[in-house]
Formats: sequence, structure tokens, C-alpha cells
Amino acid sequence: MNSTIQDVCIKEDMGYEAIMGIIDRHIQAEVDWDTFSRIDVIGVDEISLKKGHRDFVTIVTGRIEDKTVILGVLADRKKTTVKIFLSHIPYKLRKTIKAICSDMYDGFIYAAKEIFGKHVKIVIDRFHVAKLYRKGLDTLRKQELRRLKKELSEEE
Repeated sequence: MNSTIQDVCIKEDMGYEAIMGIIDRHIQAEVDWDTFSRIDVIGVDEISLKKGHRDFVTIVTGRIEDKTVILGVLADRKKTTVKIFLSHIPYKLRKTIKAICSDMYDGFIYAAKEIFGKHVKIVIDRFHVAKLYRKGLDTLRKQELRRLKKELSEEE
């Protein structure tokens, strides 16, 4: 979670090619939609393959009852790429999707809205909401500290 391929290489003491080989062997090139009778929730998030937020791929997961499965790893995080992937979900499965869970990236949200319309709830990932919430509190804390340092004596 929240790691680049390079981070995983360091954490697992493995080479980049080894990690990529594992990913290639365990993720199919195309989704066999016939293996699913339903998909309750779709998750869409991106990871950076390299430090500095470059070279993104999008991970699309499905939550089916209490199990999470990887549905696809998309070549980039463009709205068009995500929209094409979502549009290939067969209609019978689309009817079973209750929600799309995503970070706050507009491309993912608009792709989901354009494919599913108002029939599926868009849910923002709680980790991203918490991060945004903490950022606001941290900013306020720093501003208040600066204000107090100006107004109060060092003893106070």
C-alpha cells in the first residue's frame, strides 16, 4: 500500500525485474468477466512505479462479498484509460455494482460518473479523506503557533 515498485524492492530485498515478474505472472492481460457473477464495489487507485510521482499505473480492484480481487492494472491514470476499462464491464455485472471507491483524483471520479451515471455511488477512499483532514488541522496548528509566538512572551 502506498509504495512504489522501488519501495517494494527495498522492503522485500528483491530486484526490480523480480518484482515486475511477479506482477506479470499474477495479473492477467485481460479480465475474464465470465468468472464473476457479481462485483459489489470497484476500487480505483494509482501507484507510482518510480519516485517523484512519475510513471503511474492504475489498479482496479473488485470487492466481492468479503474478498478483494485485482481486476486490472492499467498502463496510466488517464480518465480515458479508466473509462475504457469500466465500459468493458459487461452490463449484467454493471448492474451488481453498488459503489466505486476512489481517491480524490478527478479523472477517476468523472470516468466512473460517465460510465455508471447516478446508478452507482462514488465513495472517496477514507485514507485520502483522513489525509486531507489532517492536512487542514496541521496547517491550522502551524498558523496558530506562529500567531502565539508573535503575541505572547517567551515565558507565556
